[in-house]
Amino acid sequence: MDDADAAVIAAAEQHVKECLSAALLPRPTDCLACYLHRAVDRWGCDGKLTLTHEWQGHQRRMRRRTGGLTAYLKSRGGYCDCEVLMNVYPDREPDDNPQSARCPHPYQ
Repeated sequence: MDDADAAVIAAAEQHVKECLSAALLPRPTDCLACYLHRAVDRWGCDGKLTLTHEWQGHQRRMRRRTGGLTAYLKSRGGYCDCEVLMNVYPDREPDDNPQSARCPHPYQ
């Protein structure tokens, strides 16, 4: 493999990483449950609140308050992303229309 081939492979790998990263990001109107349904379905749960923290960071970047979220979730049995869905938001179904611009849940 020469340098040109290596450069093409590196560029392709970077493009795939960027696409995956963009797909992982929460939509602006996603509530935590909608985002977790989509993200856990796609990437699974790693036994931590990784995706929850990604959503929380996105909310903070949009200047929305999320203080105390981790403590709230853990107090209700949400110690990892899939437990948040099962224990904290058991009544929230996945968004049936992922292309919609609005979260289907009235309270975010």
